[in-house]
Amino acid sequence: MMLQNEEARVRRLNNDDDVAPVMADTKLFQENTSNDVLKGSSRSRHQVEQIEEPWYKKIEQQEGASTQSRAEEATSTAAETPKREESNISLNLDNNHNNNTTGRKSSIFSSISKSALSFQDGDKSTTIPLAELFPTLYAKESSSDSATSSSHTDTTDAINPEMMYDARHFDAYREAMTAVMSNEKMQRTLSKFEKRDEANVELIQKLKEWVLSDHRIIDEEVVGDRWSKLEKHWREEWMVGGASSLMEGSNGGNDPVSNVMKAELKAQNELFQSKLLHANEGDDQEGEKDPQTFNQIAQLLFTALGRYCAERARSVPMEVAWYKVKESGLVLPKDTISTYLYVVGTMGMGDSFRMTTIGDEEKKNISEASISEEVVTYHDLAMKPTESSISLRVKAFASKGDAKTANELLEAFKKRIGDDVDNKEAIRLRTYLPILKQYCESKDVGAALAVFKQMQSISTVILEPENYVLLLASIAENGFFCSNSPPIEGSLDLGLTHESGPELFDELVSEMADDVLEISSASASRLHNALAIGFKERPENNLKEMHPLASMPISRQTAESNEVVACRISLDRSSGICPVTQAQQRLIVLEPSQRRQLHDDLLTLSREQFSKFAGKRDDETPERAQLEMTKFSDWLDERDGEPFTAILDGANIGYYMQSFDKGRFNYHQIKFMVDTLEERGENVLVVIPHKYGYNSFYTSKSHHQQLDAEERTIMNDLLRRKKLYKVPPRCLDDFYWMLASVSDQVSARKEVDLSVANDDSSGRWPGVRPVLISNDQMRDHKWELLEPRLFRRWYGCHIVNYNFTAFVMGECVDGNEIFFSQADFFSREIQGNQSGSGKAWHFPVSDWDLEERFAVRL
Repeated sequence: MMLQNEEARVRRLNNDDDVAPVMADTKLFQENTSNDVLKGSSRSRHQVEQIEEPWYKKIEQQEGASTQSRAEEATSTAAETPKREESNISLNLDNNHNNNTTGRKSSIFSSISKSALSFQDGDKSTTIPLAELFPTLYAKESSSDSATSSSHTDTTDAINPEMMYDARHFDAYREAMTAVMSNEKMQRTLSKFEKRDEANVELIQKLKEWVLSDHRIIDEEVVGDRWSKLEKHWREEWMVGGASSLMEGSNGGNDPVSNVMKAELKAQNELFQSKLLHANEGDDQEGEKDPQTFNQIAQLLFTALGRYCAERARSVPMEVAWYKVKESGLVLPKDTISTYLYVVGTMGMGDSFRMTTIGDEEKKNISEASISEEVVTYHDLAMKPTESSISLRVKAFASKGDAKTANELLEAFKKRIGDDVDNKEAIRLRTYLPILKQYCESKDVGAALAVFKQMQSISTVILEPENYVLLLASIAENGFFCSNSPPIEGSLDLGLTHESGPELFDELVSEMADDVLEISSASASRLHNALAIGFKERPENNLKEMHPLASMPISRQTAESNEVVACRISLDRSSGICPVTQAQQRLIVLEPSQRRQLHDDLLTLSREQFSKFAGKRDDETPERAQLEMTKFSDWLDERDGEPFTAILDGANIGYYMQSFDKGRFNYHQIKFMVDTLEERGENVLVVIPHKYGYNSFYTSKSHHQQLDAEERTIMNDLLRRKKLYKVPPRCLDDFYWMLASVSDQVSARKEVDLSVANDDSSGRWPGVRPVLISNDQMRDHKWELLEPRLFRRWYGCHIVNYNFTAFVMGECVDGNEIFFSQADFFSREIQGNQSGSGKAWHFPVSDWDLEERFAVRL
């Protein structure tokens, strides 16, 4: 019966009465690796062949026909051509292609239809269902297309159209399941079951037919009723601690949640097997088929399908697979449930099948549960709820506008994991964000602010700049940043010192500045428009809404003292003064505690990165890298004499502009840099990799280099004066020169501030000391392991770039001079500074120029 149904379905899809029956024999199925289930036919369930040659091409090929006659005939033919089913219309992309011509190589794109894209290369063809390429688009169209498909059902087909799966979903599912079943390991497993008992051969055949069947065995309303019970039971339980384990209840297996879950699945499985395995059979045959064997094999198949979808990032096959799991009442292994949860949570799903048996009028008022919600229910009843399952449940509640319930659920989960000392679950940003967004969209500013404060209090919730902008924009749009605006209810209870007005904006952005460094141009536009809306009726407002995708123009005109500012500006590079607000930007240096933190982080990083840099050796351990670097740190702190004020990246300077044929590691360039800096009053330390401290070595290009007499003299002189430090073998020199720049140099410095004032009479450039002389752009991934704010603040304060004409051996051009690009005069991070009677905030924008900022003054 099922084979006949499949044949009828293929006949409907291909609009062809000449379709051979579907393969029923297991061996034929095993031999079919191309997913073509039509025995003796070149068409398959997935492969959409081209329809007959378009009518206009036939007309154009008629010899001797004039342009006028062709047009008239085309019009006539078009009127007479019957309307074809939309899903079977193909677009011929090869104008020279002729279905009746053999021996000709066709275009690589043979045909594309609403159902699939076909590639033809000679005799070889490949077809990809469009439902796989565009699952979201096709998920939205599935309901209407299913209705259209059912209207074309063959009158001889006894299957109820409402029992059929969506065609596109089934295409994707059938391809995935066929791949799973044809897997060599799966074939061996099935063969073992067949050899175990002759009855298993027929049982496995029935299982295959059901697995690949395009219609349901159990009416969806029956399945929906059962899942509605489970959903209701879960909702009643989570507020008091959540669901317990399915098989290992907290009360020695007598847990009520576990019992309800097992009872419902068992009843569903018995109903399913009575319809599938024992239909049209006498009572004497029923004992021959082992239902447990059936369930075991089904578990294997749907477990493998879950892995298949996860590995290939495909969620569309789950639309059908999940219903088959539900209608069969399968008890999935815990690992499989987690895999299904990953697929539906990561890749997204469309709407599930209807889950209730209510009337049409009631259906209009009740949202259908999504497949992701059903998987979450199964997961949480089978196992304890996790952050992943709660995150999906929260997203579902929030998407329906019920942020309050979503937040209550999350708080209940937080309490549960907080009470369990062994629980290692961590709540992340993704769990809270849907709640925050829903409160902001519904203009419930007080609730949004409360949730945001909860997010700030949890260490595992890493807030992004966009999250701050979302909250600020929501408050701004509702006018709470205006002077004399009403207070936000409950704001003082959250620990804030201001309830509304510009002072609240300053307070929130101050918190933001401690957490993030910059925003995007999209966030700048979002905040600009929000302020324009919120201050729309205020006389001091000159802001106008702009298109979200428009580029924000640069403002240069000085604003009035009471004028609201929210614009793009360009800072004066030499003074750091904003042309609109007249606020001057500050250079924010590392605090002593931050210098110590960066120092300690570098020691840790040297150990973690040792194996990646030096490779694995039996006689080397990562601990040696940290030990050697600690020795260097101690040497800097304990040495006497003048403190170092300039650290040189020796390898960077030695190889500067040496990419020509005779280029080499050039000690003359290092001496040139040392002499120039000493003339400017700096005390220099050169840091080089260990190999460059010898008379001969291999360069970075693997060329052997021998130092000449002059170069050896330069090297030995630097060593004698203790201004050259050779990094130990297989240790990364980057960590050494960076650590030297933040070292306290306790004995040498004697707690004296080494910074240089702006008006230094000796001509030294102003800023912190020591500086680091290097053109290294620090783009290596290893630096991402450092705390971003500390790294940026260090980079802006300490790095000095240089430029000069390269040496050729010991020769250089007359009048050669080094040009330095001094360290930042002001910091590139969010900061607020005095402007008139208020405070002006300047936000660095990641996709604007370095000197450009988004300026806000309220």
